[in-house]
Amino acid sequence: MKKRLIHKLNNMSAPMLASIALIMTQLIQKGLQVITTPIYTRLLTTEEYGIVSLFFSWYEILVIFTGLCLSKGVFNNGMLEFKKERDEYTFSMYSLTFLSASIIGVIVILFCKFVYNFMNLPISLIYYMFLLLMFEASFSLWTVRQRFEYKWKLTSIVTLLVTIFSPMFGIIGIILFPKYHIFGRIIGARTVFLLVYIGFAIYHAKKAKFHIGTKFWKFALKFNLPLIPHYLSLHILNHMDRIMIAIIISESAAGIYSVAYSGAAIIKLFWQSLNASLIPWTYEKCEKKDFKRINDITVVLVFTYAMMCIIFMFLAPEMMSILAPSNYKSGIYIIPSVISGVYFSALYYIFANIVYYYKKPKYVMFGSVLSAIANIVLNAIFIPIFGYMAAGYTTMISYMLQVLIDYIAMEKILKFNIYNMKIIGSVSVAVVIVGITLSFVFSYPIIRYLLLIIFIIFTSFYVIQNKEIFRQFIRIKKKQ
Repeated sequence: MKKRLIHKLNNMSAPMLASIALIMTQLIQKGLQVITTPIYTRLLTTEEYGIVSLFFSWYEILVIFTGLCLSKGVFNNGMLEFKKERDEYTFSMYSLTFLSASIIGVIVILFCKFVYNFMNLPISLIYYMFLLLMFEASFSLWTVRQRFEYKWKLTSIVTLLVTIFSPMFGIIGIILFPKYHIFGRIIGARTVFLLVYIGFAIYHAKKAKFHIGTKFWKFALKFNLPLIPHYLSLHILNHMDRIMIAIIISESAAGIYSVAYSGAAIIKLFWQSLNASLIPWTYEKCEKKDFKRINDITVVLVFTYAMMCIIFMFLAPEMMSILAPSNYKSGIYIIPSVISGVYFSALYYIFANIVYYYKKPKYVMFGSVLSAIANIVLNAIFIPIFGYMAAGYTTMISYMLQVLIDYIAMEKILKFNIYNMKIIGSVSVAVVIVGITLSFVFSYPIIRYLLLIIFIIFTSFYVIQNKEIFRQFIRIKKKQ
């Protein structure tokens, strides 16, 4: 068995091996995040956990401005455009992010009081955040280049080592500095990253002999600046709810919401793994105009993912009890709405993948920006009225808007619809209804378990009786 597995791996193409390594590394990364969450929630108060979550939420948004998203698609384009100058191109991209982070950092220092009040974080943590942001791109650019060149071994090893040591030092930091839990958690964990970032910054500089080409800057900025609103919008949809909860209500409420969100995000891992394979497969079928096959397989994936989401909703109390102690218990009522949002954030890709294939990213950008604005407005209206519970529903509605816009965009580009929207629509309605109603039965575990059993039985009969879905499951099984 072992020899057969080694033989198969040796005969795999470099792109296939790189893809498998990437998926496995991501799964391990996310898995470690899930495993360490119960430890952090038991070492930190809800308020401390909320401030830590606020720090990382702001970090993910600010990195869009400081990093200019240069490690996204534009970097791969540059790898092709400047084949003989890859070292100089890589160092130039890093230098541009360093310059951007430095300029924004100086502005922050000049207006530190305003920034402190706005970000709702200790000014020392804001300074530390910008120190990280100045060097962060060195590692992300190296990682993307390694993957582009199918050098997956070293990338996987370095990423996994950082992933393991970071939470370890975060936990040690909390224990060693009992009066400064927040600083121990953040600085302890992120200093591991900072040292790696600085190491790769020096590496890029030496490889390029400190040569910076402004032609590379012009190429990257021309390609990427129009996409910044799209990338920013996606991060706002993922993080702005926690930021607004902390500002409007309290850091403690943000902490409870963040734990609930991390519990719901577990289900997102499955779709990320599926979508990693779905994108190239969808592009291949689009090229052959085999839209029926796209519908056949995608509908089954959506159906399966929706059923998984609903089962996770039913298990919200058990999930929350594992992730956090009893003072986070109220977070169970957020999980169903957040999982509904996670479902729609995945559903968006089945339309966006088609739009991207036909090189019409402006439609996706429009959907993302409009959804992000809707999320901010809805949060500002409903969080003060209904508390942090409202954030799950506002995020769900925002993702639904994004799905609708991308669906319309796909139809506009193709002039027809390739998906069976009756099935996708009915499944989506089921996810929303279950997400809204489940919160009312969490206090009655017997009723909840009975409903879960009924749901599983109903789903089984539905799959068997619905010939179309049943056939697709058989086809996938045969293909595997």
